[in-house]
Amino acid sequence: MQEAPLKQIHDLIQRSKSILIVLPYNPSTDAVSAGLAMYLALEKLEKNIRVVSNEFELPVHHQFLPKSKDIHQDLSALRKFVITLDVSRTKVEELSYDILGDKLNVFITPKNGFFETRDVTTSASAYEYDLIIVVDAPDLESLGKLYEDNAEFFYHTPLVNIDHSPTNEQYGQINYIDLVATSTSEMVFELIKQLGANLMDEYIATSLLTGIISKTKGFQSGSVTPRSLSIASHLIEQGARRDEIIKNLYRTKSLSTLKLWGRALARLRTEVDGRIVWSVLRRQDFERSGTDEKELDGIIDELIINTPHAEAMILMYERAEGGVGVIANTVRALDGRIMFKSFSPTGTRNYTTFALLGTDSATVETQVVEAAKHYLASF
Repeated sequence: MQEAPLKQIHDLIQRSKSILIVLPYNPSTDAVSAGLAMYLALEKLEKNIRVVSNEFELPVHHQFLPKSKDIHQDLSALRKFVITLDVSRTKVEELSYDILGDKLNVFITPKNGFFETRDVTTSASAYEYDLIIVVDAPDLESLGKLYEDNAEFFYHTPLVNIDHSPTNEQYGQINYIDLVATSTSEMVFELIKQLGANLMDEYIATSLLTGIISKTKGFQSGSVTPRSLSIASHLIEQGARRDEIIKNLYRTKSLSTLKLWGRALARLRTEVDGRIVWSVLRRQDFERSGTDEKELDGIIDELIINTPHAEAMILMYERAEGGVGVIANTVRALDGRIMFKSFSPTGTRNYTTFALLGTDSATVETQVVEAAKHYLASF
């Protein structure tokens, strides 16, 4: 636990009125859970809060999380365009407007006299939010278009960076980075304690425990620490609904989903002494199991659990619209964006996706695995 950044974040939050919580593009369960826990805690402090993640789509197994349906997909109305009219010499009788084609016309009727061009000035208002909290993102580029389209806002607004990745680029005014934490939810737990001992309730506790359980794969991964177990125990004492979490994360899979997972796991292949693990799904696998591509993220999680020593987990699948899609998950030290740069991937350094058109799955399998082998040869 790091006392200095926690105290600095506490003081900054106390001074702020409107806070934007930003999650990375395609956020993990840990990121979603940590972000929602922050939302619930800051709401108790009577702050104006918004949670956003680029093009976010709420997975079915996340719908039990409190406030999960309040995560927005984009940013809008960050600043207002202000038109100021000097009425010291002439008062306003009537104000109206209309939109004609691509133009907005504002009509101002003076009570006496008339208005001149010099009476009108324009300006931009202050930004809607006076504090940004970025959760579980190693760099600003991981935020996708939220950052790309609003870079000026991110540069001119105080920013808190909360993450546990050793590759984090320390891009915040305050950087709360804990390399020994098993999850970002574990770090947010410490922050909420700093904000006030009375803030914790069953809803916040449930969100945080969800993140910890997800990140540690139900406490099965090698990253589990005495500290994470102690925090999990405390959250259960605070009312975290452990059974509901386990049910939604691990026990709500349909038979058809399990069949698809089985097909992927049956085809597991490895290279470079197990450092690369991959599988390929063909269209008939989806058809015979009665599933679609929405079930694929769960397969990546299964690959991570079942191949704990792998460094690159890759799933390739024949898309319904044609071509071959690729989902790749890499360990923290590797950058999937560089590993597969020749394929123009999107996503973060540890989670990338891309598609190859006009070719078959066997050819894509060869190309993708060779790219991964070439990248790993430098480590």
